[in-house]
Amino acid sequence: MKKRMSLVIVLLAALLVLLFFLFGQRSGRDAYAEVLTINGEPVVLGEFEMVLKDRVAEVYGYFHETYGAQDSAKFWTTSFNGEIPLEMAKKKTLEKLKIIKTEQLLAKQYGLTDDVSYRGFKESLAEENKRRAEAVKKGQPIFGPREYSEIAYFNHVHDTIKRQLLDYAAKHEAQAANEALHAAYENLRKKGELKKPDRIRTQVVELAFGSGDGPGSLTRSAAMETMNGIRSGLAGSKEADAVVRQLGVNALVKERTFDESSYAVDSSEEEEKVLAAVQKLKPGEVSERFETAGSVFVLQCTDRTPGGDLRFEDVQERLKWKYAEEKLEEQVTETAKNANLVIHPKVYDEIAVR
Repeated sequence: MKKRMSLVIVLLAALLVLLFFLFGQRSGRDAYAEVLTINGEPVVLGEFEMVLKDRVAEVYGYFHETYGAQDSAKFWTTSFNGEIPLEMAKKKTLEKLKIIKTEQLLAKQYGLTDDVSYRGFKESLAEENKRRAEAVKKGQPIFGPREYSEIAYFNHVHDTIKRQLLDYAAKHEAQAANEALHAAYENLRKKGELKKPDRIRTQVVELAFGSGDGPGSLTRSAAMETMNGIRSGLAGSKEADAVVRQLGVNALVKERTFDESSYAVDSSEEEEKVLAAVQKLKPGEVSERFETAGSVFVLQCTDRTPGGDLRFEDVQERLKWKYAEEKLEEQVTETAKNANLVIHPKVYDEIAVR
């Protein structure tokens, strides 16, 4: 019942967004009418309504969950215990726009872009969709959608701006903060978060299986059962070769060492499971069974050497980007918090969801 209700809420919220898109922007209104300025940068009606539309589902969901409110012609202007949906949606839109404009203005300040206007964005959107349409006609490959919606293209463009800002911060801010990076390294090292993986030596005992028709050939079920016997013998502190001889089976015994190089390459899902299991083994302990195409194997830890700490040089790049990300977030948050908003009531007050 709860899942069904959640689905209903999602569907209703999606319908509200669609209705807003179809009917929310009244005909005859100037999409480039200035609604407000943020630190001197204009926000026009089309831009405000684009961001507002992205808040509609969230706000409706809140009032539906909190007050059991249903969609109606008066929903957005009705007071629910002093909270009015339209006012909340517009307030959330203002908060989001403060972040967006702060990031855009920083990008402009750093020379990463020269135009953050809504008009420029709309022209770019039209050009991009025209390019995609022509590519489709010619049978040329395109990446992403055949045609961008306004909000999808805006998110794409703004995500690019944020990546450029982070790259700029990493190159300019973090490089000058060598002392802060070393302090961050020492802090993480003391917390034990910069440990290299231990060097773990293991014995691998592997049994092949097949149809079971040939001499010494085992079926899958027989191999699994035999491997259980091998695991029991290894757990009893017997040498792998001795266990295999005692059971009289044709098993392959080999050594395998795991260290930091084992984790430095991309691994299959099955190999990731093996690596995770080995990390938990203490000397003498035996892993669970692992199955591959045509064989089953277990690993026994024979020796484990602590890996020690990563050097500063090993993590410097990671620390630099983390530091840059934190500093950029602080700068954007603080600037947005103290942003100078000048709202034009005549345009702002007329904005409605429907």
